[in-house]
Amino acid sequence: MSLQLIENVIAIDGPAGSGKSTLARMIATKLGFHYLDSGAFYRALTFAIWEKFQTTGEDESKFPFFTEKLADACLLEKDEAEFGFSVAKIPVHCELSSQGENIMFLGERDISHEIRDPEITKKIRYIAPRRAFREILNRHIREFARTHKLVMDGRDIGTEVFPKSKFKFFLTASVEVRAKRRYDELVAKGFKADLNHIKDEIVARDESDTTRTVAPLKKASDAILIDTSTLDTETVLNTILSKVSSSGQI
Repeated sequence: MSLQLIENVIAIDGPAGSGKSTLARMIATKLGFHYLDSGAFYRALTFAIWEKFQTTGEDESKFPFFTEKLADACLLEKDEAEFGFSVAKIPVHCELSSQGENIMFLGERDISHEIRDPEITKKIRYIAPRRAFREILNRHIREFARTHKLVMDGRDIGTEVFPKSKFKFFLTASVEVRAKRRYDELVAKGFKADLNHIKDEIVARDESDTTRTVAPLKKASDAILIDTSTLDTETVLNTILSKVSSSGQI
């Protein structure tokens, strides 16, 4: 990927509920870029692998073991022989609506709503730490970036996916603020939610994301850190836009 193309990727990393998705969408709109939610790719693959697991008839408690063995087989390119399917061939892809919304597909099936189910969210931790799965999804994402100007949010966009991106930001916020944001988001989408439960899940997700050996959640050394706990959206938006615009590149 050329340096020029990498300059057309704005990376926004941070933990769950830090406000990165909201800001990424707004920045994309302001700059005429496309917004790409890298987390949706992980949700989609998690959803697809969970469906594969369900066909085994095994108890849900066996899912972590299943994903571990699948990842090992995937690294050795033996997943199709041992599990009956190839992870690399799972037809997960993203399309953009006329309004620029990310629509995630599994084959021709729109799974954009299903992947937001809290049950899928809880299972991402068994997929995200696996190098084999991450490499497959990163290939999908980089391929998408070849033909689109993107604002991307995730946990390792600036450190792993596009480490040479010219524009990198790391957003964070307190656990309490992030839990309330996620609660409001779920309720608005029609899901039942418990604030204390969500807070516990965020703490667990933070622990998992920051301590995993593969692509842990961390601020890139050249990323700009912004704590959004007490800042309104407009202030954060203007801060990021000023940094991008002052470069003279966009």
